[in-house]
Amino acid sequence: MRKATAVFGAAAVVSAVVVPGSVAGTAMAATDGATDVTFTVGGQEGPLELFVPRSAPMLWANGQDDVTGTVAVSGVRDRRSGTGRSVTVSASISDVTNGTTTIPRSAVTYTATGGTMGFVSTGPQSLDSIKPVVGIARHNWPDVTFLWTPSLRIDVSDGVTLGNYSATLTHSAV
Repeated sequence: MRKATAVFGAAAVVSAVVVPGSVAGTAMAATDGATDVTFTVGGQEGPLELFVPRSAPMLWANGQDDVTGTVAVSGVRDRRSGTGRSVTVSASISDVTNGTTTIPRSAVTYTATGGTMGFVSTGPQSLDSIKPVVGIARHNWPDVTFLWTPSLRIDVSDGVTLGNYSATLTHSAV
């Protein structure tokens, strides 16, 4: 019997020593506590990157006064540092030609549709010169990609001749 009492007594002493140690670092008397939570959002210090499709086939139906179509989704990624940054995408186009007949670039209307992340279209723009077509006035995201879908309308009401027409659509982002 003595042996059992000694073992029980030793276990009680060990548990009395271990239990307070397991809650070390906790506030025993406080009923509330505060924890500071911190983090940093740093700019990527990267560039402004523009991506556009390599080609945009358009279709013309006999008897139509215009050629219309959409260009595949285009985008711009902004990884620059700073707050209150703006992004403006401008577009221009060369004259549309088949080698015989030329349709002036002023006959091309560009409309940006489906903007994401606050990107806003400037509405239909005649591409007789470089025109802003989509953008955002201010944003603070450290790494964001804005997407939009260009829609083109080419006025051919003055007449066209047979042939394959082409032009170069150029975008720039600042």
